[in-house]
Amino acid sequence: MSAGPRTVGKNAATGLLLRERAVGGPRQRPLPTPQEGPRETASFAELLKRHRGRCGLTQQQLADFATLSVRAIRDLESGRVRRPRRESVGLLADALRLTDPERQQLHAAGGSPADLRDALLGLPAPVQPVQPALPEPPAPPGALVGREAELQVLLDQVTVYGHRLVSVVGISGIGKTHLVLEAARVLRARGWLVGWHAPAGGTRCCGAPPVAGPDPGGPRPSTADPTTDLVAAIGERHGLLVIDNADASGPGGVDVGELLRRCPGMHVVVTGLTSRHLPGERVLPLTAMAVPEEALDHDHVRLGEVESVALFLSHMRRSQPGFRLREDNAHAVARLCRWLDGVPRALEYAAGWGLVYPPELLLARAGRDFSLLSAPAGCGCQDLLRSVARSVDIVDACYRLVLAEVADRPHWTVRDLDHLVPDPAAALHTLLVHGLVRPAGAHLPERFTALQLVRLLLVRGRTPAGAARAG
Repeated sequence: MSAGPRTVGKNAATGLLLRERAVGGPRQRPLPTPQEGPRETASFAELLKRHRGRCGLTQQQLADFATLSVRAIRDLESGRVRRPRRESVGLLADALRLTDPERQQLHAAGGSPADLRDALLGLPAPVQPVQPALPEPPAPPGALVGREAELQVLLDQVTVYGHRLVSVVGISGIGKTHLVLEAARVLRARGWLVGWHAPAGGTRCCGAPPVAGPDPGGPRPSTADPTTDLVAAIGERHGLLVIDNADASGPGGVDVGELLRRCPGMHVVVTGLTSRHLPGERVLPLTAMAVPEEALDHDHVRLGEVESVALFLSHMRRSQPGFRLREDNAHAVARLCRWLDGVPRALEYAAGWGLVYPPELLLARAGRDFSLLSAPAGCGCQDLLRSVARSVDIVDACYRLVLAEVADRPHWTVRDLDHLVPDPAAALHTLLVHGLVRPAGAHLPERFTALQLVRLLLVRGRTPAGAARAG
């Protein structure tokens, strides 16, 4: 004889009562209200769409808040993925701000009935393995001056065009770290997950952020391989990882290609002296900042609007808050910014020496006192000429010969390289990407010039003292 509905219901209630006694006695349960109908058995896709609609979020917004891809949200809401990962469900529940019962229902609909049963019976949740923390980026060292266009290009490469690997390249001191720190700050403000990694062997410079990674007193990495550690920390999450000074020697190097392969939801921005030469890589060369034309040398009002001058003034005012651009010092400031080629760290060092020398004396000592190209006393940084030497050393030998040939010329064209290399356009392109040469200016179209730092490096190498230091 088959059991009727009343018998089935009674047996179910008896079974639940026995289970309650087995775990420590009867439990208080809310009584159903007359308005409640039968319990829903909505699918995961239906629940997710319902909760998202209630919050008024688009699929893209939910993806951003949950640090998942919008494609993952579409697949979940269309039912193409019926058993999502428990971690992904947890991220969605956090983004949707679900209550505990709603969270349990979403987990159950996603194929985690054991978790829901344990919660109903009062059993402790299973211990989940602790995922390593992804190191966060440090705060930018200050306001980003004169790099607004480059910042927007970098953000667009990642967020608009969706490129997974962007390499920001240029000489040391050109401002790569500051630029990517500002990009990281902007993306974190938009809700992105952003991680930071800097190899332990990287050169520490004055004003640079500390090397990211575990605190000295905190837990050490789980393996000796930073790539494996980063993969474990990222998992299937979506966001941005910044690898600063990726071509530094020493421990802490990351296999960027392997990282991209094993973390398909991650975008990576790398800074270094040169590109990675990986498939799909986009290269953003960071060149010297704009310098004032000679026509502005005595116009102290318009002169302050030039990028390099604005940055120099911001550094001067850190140590001398009352410093102002005036008619009597405008000419020296303009020539000094031109002589330093608008290289941000060179401008910073020169401004640091401003406590000792006014701009007129700084300009008079330029080219004769190499100590002005390093930070003032109290910092153990390497000077800028040694930094530029590293950029020169990594280009092909034939391009180094080109650089030595044209460095002493005030300006030159690509045709002037015809007798030096088989492909002069390729040589010029390489030197421009590495930041060793720059356009001569709007008043000299199609003409280029070597950085003053490159000239000084070559002069220093020709002198007996310089040759001894090089050896």
